[in-house]
Amino acid sequence: MKHYFISFALILLSISAFAQKGIVKGNVKDADTGEDVIGASVSLEGTTTGASTDIFGNFQFNADPGTYNLISSFIGYKKTTQQITVVAGQETVINFALASDAQELEAVEIVGKANTESAGALMVERQNADVMIQAIGAEEMSVKGISDVESAVTNVTGITKVESKGLFVRGLGDRYNNATVNGLVVPSTDPGKKVIDLGLFSSDIVRNIDINKTFSPALYGDFAGATVDIITKDYPDEGFFNIGLSGAYNSLATGQQFKTFQDGDSEFFGFSGNGRALPSEMADRQTPDSYNNSFTPSTVNALPNMGLKASGGKLYDFDNGMAVGFVAAGSFSNKYEIREGVLNTYRAEGTTINAYDSKEYIYSTNTTAMANVFFKVNDKNSVTFNNFYINESSNSNLELFGKHEELGRTEPAFRMRNTYEQSTVNIHQLVGDHKFGENDRLKLTWGAGYSLATAQEPDRRQITYRDLQDADGGSITSKNTADDVSTGRLFANAPDDSHRFWSDMSEDTYSFRIGSNYGFGEYNDDKDTYRHNVSFGYNSFFKSREFEWWMSTISVVGRAPRLDVSDPQTGLDQAIADGSVEYKPIVRYDTRFTAAQNVNAFYFDYGLEIIPNKLKMNAGARFELGYQEVVYKEENTTNPNAPDIVNTKETENFLPSLALKYTVNEKSNVRFAASQTIIRPMMSELIPFRFTYANGQKIVGNPDLKNSDVVNIDLKYEIFPNNGELFSVGVFAKNIKNSIELVTKASAITEFEYVNAGESYVAGIEVELNKRLSNVFKSGNDWLTRSTVGANLTLLTSQTDLSEADGLFTNEKREMFGASPYMINVDASHEANLFSENVLSIFTLTYSNFGDRLAAAGAQGAGDIYERSYGTLNFVMKNKINDKMGLDLTMKNLLNPDITLEQEFVNGTTGVVQTYKKGIEAKLSFTYSF
Repeated sequence: MKHYFISFALILLSISAFAQKGIVKGNVKDADTGEDVIGASVSLEGTTTGASTDIFGNFQFNADPGTYNLISSFIGYKKTTQQITVVAGQETVINFALASDAQELEAVEIVGKANTESAGALMVERQNADVMIQAIGAEEMSVKGISDVESAVTNVTGITKVESKGLFVRGLGDRYNNATVNGLVVPSTDPGKKVIDLGLFSSDIVRNIDINKTFSPALYGDFAGATVDIITKDYPDEGFFNIGLSGAYNSLATGQQFKTFQDGDSEFFGFSGNGRALPSEMADRQTPDSYNNSFTPSTVNALPNMGLKASGGKLYDFDNGMAVGFVAAGSFSNKYEIREGVLNTYRAEGTTINAYDSKEYIYSTNTTAMANVFFKVNDKNSVTFNNFYINESSNSNLELFGKHEELGRTEPAFRMRNTYEQSTVNIHQLVGDHKFGENDRLKLTWGAGYSLATAQEPDRRQITYRDLQDADGGSITSKNTADDVSTGRLFANAPDDSHRFWSDMSEDTYSFRIGSNYGFGEYNDDKDTYRHNVSFGYNSFFKSREFEWWMSTISVVGRAPRLDVSDPQTGLDQAIADGSVEYKPIVRYDTRFTAAQNVNAFYFDYGLEIIPNKLKMNAGARFELGYQEVVYKEENTTNPNAPDIVNTKETENFLPSLALKYTVNEKSNVRFAASQTIIRPMMSELIPFRFTYANGQKIVGNPDLKNSDVVNIDLKYEIFPNNGELFSVGVFAKNIKNSIELVTKASAITEFEYVNAGESYVAGIEVELNKRLSNVFKSGNDWLTRSTVGANLTLLTSQTDLSEADGLFTNEKREMFGASPYMINVDASHEANLFSENVLSIFTLTYSNFGDRLAAAGAQGAGDIYERSYGTLNFVMKNKINDKMGLDLTMKNLLNPDITLEQEFVNGTTGVVQTYKKGIEAKLSFTYSF
């Protein structure tokens, strides 16, 4: 706890250094209509000090004491000036009412850039949109202390993260979702997942995130949960350059002894270089003379987690109306974690097969770079060139101590596995935006992108010991702990026991889009829309993937050697030298596959104001041509010249959609949406050979898989009581035919296979609330005016019917994977000048929880495995000092709950499959703007 007080004291000291200025704040309205003027400029004459008004017409900035002329201006309005006196430590409140400038209005067309980083602006966009959409902007992510896209999306109604399985939307997991960047498809870095890991994308490069939980024709039809579109930052209105530094303390890891393997050239920064490279002999399935890396771990002290970032941008305007702008950003962050708990497997009656105490040391990094260039030809034509590089690494050392049934003994075994994973994504995009005709009657947008994703798991090392002894040579019993183990006898009965493993995947993706919107009929000046709108376009992507793995097992020839578990490499070298142990590369040629997936799609959408300003309809359809191809060799083939097996699938899908929006009044809407979508098998699921993942799970693909057909229905009522406020309630239902499920396969070993399982459904209720407290309690209290609360709740029911599928599952009817019966997010924020009038502080408390959800289906009489409910409580204090400095305190996972998986058995009992804690994190962040 002392670390928290130190952090708090540092904030107070820094704040006091900037308390000599005064605050200038106020509001700008239209003198004729009384409406707030968004984006008006307010500045001190003869200085660069000032601000622009936000979505509510409000402005605020700090200034040195003195007397000034304060100027407010905006295109189409007369410039207005008021004299003010700024006093140190005090607020100066000035309100403007701008009068229209008739002459300027005749000569100038108002062109502005919407601030879609703002929560208020996104709320207005949501209210006016023809279709259902939700969004979260950079402003909200900053206030809530959100560091990446995945964490941001989990704040949206009906979306949760399931450990190691990614995001679940309305109870639907990875295969039912999509992700794009600026509307263009990007590849996944995980061969077993469809959607790229959204945790790769730092919030520093994000302007806003659009979440589409209903289908419209411009979206790819391969989803039923959500399509997440990451909109990245483009040119700034004003030049800027920011730097940031953060340090974080984890209650379970920081300062503790940390076991790891530091083999790569720059693994601290997340780059392995050649440190873990595959030996050239292994590529030919030959035994190398030696391996580069040791089985002996290093022990270090876990440092505080740290983060570094910098960003900058500028817009250059030219006299002929042209402009060139850029924005660039770079960041690096790392994290130390220690997860200690248990890991068990069970028989159907509840007795354990394996029962381990587990301890995992995880060091992870994220490096992000962005460089985007914007070119404006004129106010109606612009082109943007986006470039991103992302590198993520995870270096994990897992220790398992306990019962290992394969030994056939009662004494415990000890296993250690080091797994290093590195993923990189390169994204390059060219995007254009054009407008033509009066009132922008015709709008054209287009984009083209190339992405390369790579994923490596180089030199995974695992070693298993039996016949354990302590430091005195005494035999280890079940009463001892892993810390007592001094030596153990090498155990290598099966290839998975003790081995080295490499895997390498790369995926190229080309993505294209072009879309147009043409308006005709009566023009609505208030809403800037035509009564009739026709949209049509084309989008496509072309993916190609290569994947290959290599494995070398440790084989005992004579008597298994006894090894020092703190330095096994020395004993292993000696055993190899005397011939009692040898490496045996796996000589098979079914370890490589290539795959391709192409989608060409054409879409049409017709929008009609059936009753002007009251009832709007959008009806359309999408036609998708799908092509999938996988190339592999027969399972277990030892012939390098064995012929390739080519499996292709071609599909044609017509996907209709209908959206209705009824405007009850200027503050509320009723929305309805219905559509049909599809779910395609993933490339890796169509390959019929066994692949063993790092967690030991063995999965066999199925070339006979068919697409799933999905019918989607949504109905929602939404109210926008005041600016930035919302109350909505909605219901949804989805019916999925030929749903693809992972089931236990009938075989001599435990393995899983994908099958078309028949019919599934998911249905639920979603409620969302955002409210300023002063609009609830009409007391006029300033504290209430500066306080907001938000909440969203999802109630869910789901079922998968496996009665028509082949498999050894225990329950033919069960919930869908990851589908929680309830999900809730709550947040409360307060804005205050608590420490000084020159320091704006925002305090935010967030809490989330979910109901027990299915993590794995039981088989052969064993019950299903559930992830038990737990709550997450976070606190963020952001401080903006002198318009130049930020000093923030973020406290995450304050409840530090147990994360637990439990299996239910037919006799009514339960058993813990896995449990661990993440620890409490306290982070102090400093930013400075030049």
